[in-house]
Amino acid sequence: MFRTAAYAAVLTAAVIVLTGCTPDSTPPAATNTPTGASTVLLEYAPSDPRTGEGHLLHLYLPARKAQKRVPLIVWTGGNGWLRDDGGDVGESAAQLFGPEGYAVAGVNIRSSAQATFPAQLTDIQAAIHYLRINAHRYGLDPNRFGVAGDSSGGWAALMAALAETEGGAAGSPRENPVRAVAAFYPPTDFATLDRDLPSNCVGPPKSNISSCQADASSPASRLLGCALPTCPAALVQSASPVTLVDRQDPPMLLLHGQQDDTVGWRQSQRMFDAARAAGARAQLILLPHGNHGPPGDFLFSAATTTGALSTVTRGGTVTAPAPITLGPDVLVDFFTEAMR
Repeated sequence: MFRTAAYAAVLTAAVIVLTGCTPDSTPPAATNTPTGASTVLLEYAPSDPRTGEGHLLHLYLPARKAQKRVPLIVWTGGNGWLRDDGGDVGESAAQLFGPEGYAVAGVNIRSSAQATFPAQLTDIQAAIHYLRINAHRYGLDPNRFGVAGDSSGGWAALMAALAETEGGAAGSPRENPVRAVAAFYPPTDFATLDRDLPSNCVGPPKSNISSCQADASSPASRLLGCALPTCPAALVQSASPVTLVDRQDPPMLLLHGQQDDTVGWRQSQRMFDAARAAGARAQLILLPHGNHGPPGDFLFSAATTTGALSTVTRGGTVTAPAPITLGPDVLVDFFTEAMR
């Protein structure tokens, strides 16, 4: 994902598994790594299904100075909602954020085969809630939580940042602790997914996973449990981050390649336009040569980032698109500024 020579140190450690989501009286012991960081595998909720891994998170902790609480980035990777292993990208994200003093939680959420929406929203809300109520155990600052992801993981990140927590994770407070959100090429408006593709979708292919989201075999249709054209309008709307934006939302960073033939770049444009209309704060970075990931290419690949343009909206005011030099500092600085 984010692997480069500058961040080549892999955070490896022994894994400790906790059971249940109720805190024990004694915190689990995290294992130190050669980089001075540590990692632990946690169960943020009971396993459902029992054989699944959608209830797990990988927590990477940086070396702390004088017991100072550290900010946290919650990251879940994209997989079309077809697997429950989105937390695996946490290790790579920790390579980027760990040296800057951030903790990283790589969060798994259930696949569409295990549960349909809103289970995935409930999962990421439950993970954030678990980390918040256990912040003191791991040295986290509960007032500085950011969330990020790519593709379907970017969708989950936006949903976690924008959706009301009431009715989501059991026992979670109504107030949302997410202070900032970054989403790489996320689907944001399920009603326009096919319309926003650069060319006509073709499907279903032999893999039985259609590139036409309106097809019943597509990832989005599987997530909702119905072919998109037949889904209740209220369901499609509730699963679309673009419908949830309001002025009080945390700052958003949206990155999208204009060669993306999986999730059209206009999905991020729609999200940005919704933020502008609501008076929220958002930054849209479009990459003329970018495709559908991986996210590391959006930060480290000159071939992908050449010609990138950034547009910012705040309080309804929009800046003119301006060239931007992309690198890891763009992502880290966004969270640092938003969560200071």
